[in-house]
Amino acid sequence: MEADLVVRAQGGDRQAFELIATRVGDRFGGVAFNILRDRHLAEDATQRALLAIWRDLPRLRDPARFEAWSHRLLVR
Repeated sequence: MEADLVVRAQGGDRQAFELIATRVGDRFGGVAFNILRDRHLAEDATQRALLAIWRDLPRLRDPARFEAWSHRLLVR
């Protein structure tokens, strides 16, 4: 993920966050499905993770670490 896109989203740029969500959404869905083995639960987990990312994104200290940080939120 490009750090400048993450920084824009951290500042409240909804379009930047929409781009992020679009880019990570399918991958998150796949990871969630591999863990949960249920499509509906995986979709719910993905949505919850994206909401947590939006809520907690301003606290991310290093935008270059977005991938690892967001993955941890999903897995939790």
